[in-house]
Amino acid sequence: MENSNTSNRRSISLPTRLNPSFDQIEINLNKLKTLEPFYSSTRIHSGLVCLIELYTTVDELIGSSQTQKVNLQSRNKVLIEDALARSTRLMDSYGSLLELLGKIKGSARVLQFALRRKGVATYSTTDGHLMDYILSRKKVKKNIAACLGSLEQMEREIESCLVEGEDHHLSTVIRVLLEIVIATISMFRYVLVILSGKPKLDHKVFSFITKLMPTGKPNCHKSQEIVNDADMIDLTLDSLWKHIKNNECKTVEVQMVMERLHKLDHEVEGYEVGLDCLFRKLIQTRVSLLNILAN
Repeated sequence: MENSNTSNRRSISLPTRLNPSFDQIEINLNKLKTLEPFYSSTRIHSGLVCLIELYTTVDELIGSSQTQKVNLQSRNKVLIEDALARSTRLMDSYGSLLELLGKIKGSARVLQFALRRKGVATYSTTDGHLMDYILSRKKVKKNIAACLGSLEQMEREIESCLVEGEDHHLSTVIRVLLEIVIATISMFRYVLVILSGKPKLDHKVFSFITKLMPTGKPNCHKSQEIVNDADMIDLTLDSLWKHIKNNECKTVEVQMVMERLHKLDHEVEGYEVGLDCLFRKLIQTRVSLLNILAN
C-alpha cells in the first residue's frame, strides 16, 4: 500500500519567495503525505480536512492578480483549458462516488428498518430484505471496481502531463494544482476501497481494489484491523443468512447486524459531509480558472 501512491507522488519545488501561498501549500502537501495510507475513517476525515485547506490556498493563488492577469498566449491558454477539463472529470468522479455512497447508505437503512420491524420471530427465509441487501452489496462492489479503474486511468494521464507554458508563474500554479488533483484522486480511491471490503469475486474485476488493500507485513496490526472492519458486515450478514435458513437465528445476531449497519450508516454520512465540503472547493477553483479566461 505504501508504494501505490505515496512513493509515486511527484515532488515539486515551490518558489516560496515569490508567493507565500506556495509555502503553505508545500506544508499542507507534506502533511497530507504523512497521513497516507488512509486505512481508517479517522485518517480519511483528517485527509479531507487537509485537502480542503489545500484547495483554499491554491484558490487564493489562482485568484491572485499575478495569476489572473497572465498573458493568454497560446500555450498558457491550453494549460488553463486542460486544468478545466481535469476539473470536470474530477467532479464527474465525485458524482459517481456520491451516488455509490447513497446506495450503500440507502440499502443499509432499508435492511435496518426491516430487521427492527420484523425481529427474529417473524423473519423467515422467504423474506427478501436480507437477500436484497446482499445482492445490492455485490452490485456496489462491481461499481466500485469500475470507479477505481476510471480513477487509476485519470491518475496515469495526469502523471504523464507535461506542464510547459510561456509564463513560469502560471506553469508552477498548474503543477501545484496537478499535485492536489492527484491527491484528491487518491482520497476518492481510499474511500471506495475502505467501503468495498475484501474482494471475493472475480480477481480480474477487483484487481484495482486488491492493489490498494493492506497487504504483506505480518506485524502490520492497523492494516489487518481495518480490513477486518470493512469485511465485518458482510461476514455477519453471511452468518445471519445461514442461521435464518436453518431456523437458528438468535436475537443477539440480529442486534449485531443492526449495530454494524448503524455504524456503516454513520461512517458514510461522515464521508458525504467531508466530500461535499471538498466539492464546494472544487467548484471555487474551477470558477477561478474560468475567470482567467474571461479577463
